[in-house]
Amino acid sequence: MASVPVKIAKRYLLSRRKEAFINIITIISILGVAIGVLVINMTMAIMTGFEYELKKKILEVDSHIVIKRAGGSIPNWQETESVIRSVEGITSISPFTYNQALIRTDGSSTGVLIRGVEPQSDGGAQLSKYLEGISAVEALAQQKLPRLSETGEEEEIDLPAIVIGRELSQSLGLYPGMTVSVLSPQVGSTPLGLVPKFRRFYVSAIYKSGLVNYESSLAYIDLNEAQKFFRLGNQVGGFEVRVSDVDSAPQISKLIMDNLKDPLGFYAQDWTLTNKPLWDAIKLEKNVYFIVLLLIIVMASFSIISTLVLLVLEKRGDIAVLRTIGATSGTVGNIFRIQGALIGGIGTILGLILGYVGCVVLKEYGFPLDDRIFPISEVPVRIELFNFAIVGIASFLICLLATIYPSKRASLLDPASILRYE
Repeated sequence: MASVPVKIAKRYLLSRRKEAFINIITIISILGVAIGVLVINMTMAIMTGFEYELKKKILEVDSHIVIKRAGGSIPNWQETESVIRSVEGITSISPFTYNQALIRTDGSSTGVLIRGVEPQSDGGAQLSKYLEGISAVEALAQQKLPRLSETGEEEEIDLPAIVIGRELSQSLGLYPGMTVSVLSPQVGSTPLGLVPKFRRFYVSAIYKSGLVNYESSLAYIDLNEAQKFFRLGNQVGGFEVRVSDVDSAPQISKLIMDNLKDPLGFYAQDWTLTNKPLWDAIKLEKNVYFIVLLLIIVMASFSIISTLVLLVLEKRGDIAVLRTIGATSGTVGNIFRIQGALIGGIGTILGLILGYVGCVVLKEYGFPLDDRIFPISEVPVRIELFNFAIVGIASFLICLLATIYPSKRASLLDPASILRYE
């Protein structure tokens, strides 16, 4: 009897019925499940794409691991760098400085973070990716600019270069070739009293990272110039460490701290800790979208319930005959469970196929976005088979749950009462 319910369920699903309305509801049920699965898969692919692209852009600006010392700069940083470099899995180490300053033009001023980087290091290579037609080595090099001396003669002076973000450039009206004043919060003693340290910089380039928060508040200068301007001597603010596998950054960070057994108070922050609130928010948003969109499949499951209930009423005579020839109530219930599973399975498979095709089409042709608002120029799509599998399993389980009531009702029908009135 094991194959009998399957054969009967298939026959009920494919055969022409007296009530055409049941056929229509069956088709609607399949399409409802398919559309629900399609919407969830495409939404999850887009959300995963946004998460991946945002992570990629942030990790291009920030480092996988940042090593700092509590309370100040790192002296004898070359020795510290050699200790860090001994840890396996590290691809590059870049010393940097990170200081607050004030950029002032003729018309306005704003506070910024000045990052000092070595142009030849990996930090400089990352900066080069955001520059158009120029490398970090060229952008951070000193520039000779003409000026009039006190005697009225033209002379050349060396000005250090500064690279600012697109948003900061637009807000202050600064463009390559212009000069800008940078004020350090450190003060120096002069005959006029204590005054902040001041220096002129040459705006050599504008970087475009797609991250507005960085572009509006972060500027780059050469590491040596930063050490001079902020009076750091031969000290650095920390190290930017990049690893071969970004997911292993927390483990490598722990290994680095185990090697840096030093009373100076080093501490490490990997990218998962630096942006933890952001990743937690994205994860929560994806989960909420998934749960809310599952309601579409729940709504479609009510159509499956309606279809099976109407089918039970139409096939009462068949059920009575099956019971009289020896079929158990469990066998009768399985017929309608299997039919509901077939409807849910067909709808789920159809939705998975359409969802995959939709993701491929959207990824191929794209959907433009305003890059002034979003960090990317078009809707990102990242297809992950794990997400498709989770959606397919969840959809099929919901459809199976929808068969409980109709199959229970069919198994409890009294064959004697039915045959008496048929």
